[in-house]
Amino acid sequence: MNIYFAGTMQSTFIQQDADLLSENHKLTIFDFSKHAASFSNIHNFLIRAFFEWNNVRKSDIVILWFADYPALPFIIWAKLFRKPIITHVGGWEVYSAPEINYGNQLNPIRGAATRWILRNSTVCVCMSEAYKQIITSCEPKSRVRVIPGWVDINCDVIKLQKNKSVVTALISIKFTNLLKGIPTFLKSTLGLNAKVVENIPHEDLIDLLKKTRVYCQLSYTESFGMTLLEAMSCGCIPVVTDRDALPEVVGDCGYVVPYGDVDATRKAILKALESKDMIKSKHRALLFSKERAKILIESLLKEVCE
Repeated sequence: MNIYFAGTMQSTFIQQDADLLSENHKLTIFDFSKHAASFSNIHNFLIRAFFEWNNVRKSDIVILWFADYPALPFIIWAKLFRKPIITHVGGWEVYSAPEINYGNQLNPIRGAATRWILRNSTVCVCMSEAYKQIITSCEPKSRVRVIPGWVDINCDVIKLQKNKSVVTALISIKFTNLLKGIPTFLKSTLGLNAKVVENIPHEDLIDLLKKTRVYCQLSYTESFGMTLLEAMSCGCIPVVTDRDALPEVVGDCGYVVPYGDVDATRKAILKALESKDMIKSKHRALLFSKERAKILIESLLKEVCE
């Protein structure tokens, strides 16, 4: 199958999806991170996108990562050439949280663009049941399918030497401190061996997680939590908030606390530090396997291309 794949390829999990698809299909890739990195460069992006019409025409299906304005020209080309469209929704596109200045739906124009994309995609894909409900609320006419995130980390957690440390991770964007619950993390871990991990190479992050006992994801909202899943694959005991997809990912292998509750979070972290149940975290993470994701993706491709 010939797949036209447009997305932000600097994101590890998007590159991971492209690599998975390329195992069985031929991909033509348009990298948003190169051509649509900023709204100020929109004219150059539109020129580049215009000349992609023939690549879209020659494809069997168009797959887009994310439901924001860079997807618009590719939706138009796909519809002109009657190609099925799968649009992956990251989460930010359909969210509205004015209290932390987060979500595309806070912007009337970009929010409307997202809703148009959702309506005009053959199928929208998200990574959790929680966000399926959010997408449907944002655009009731969207057709949403859940394909959970996945990791492919092979390590024997029994042999790992875990120290009594706690980490959380974030990227440098203006709203991420509150979004990722960093103030709560800092207050909850006073006096502990704790660290906020920010913008390190992916390989270094995995090495750190293999040595860490507790991983915290204290977010205001998450559509899934890829770093959380990676931490669980490395045998970290998870402490997460009760928001959206996080309890879905953790299941019964960690601790769930209210967002922003410092006392409850600290108590959960202290319990997690004493826990030695790394195997339970690893087994939970194994449910989100590459093999499972591949079956779901191939099934969806077959369905939309029939």
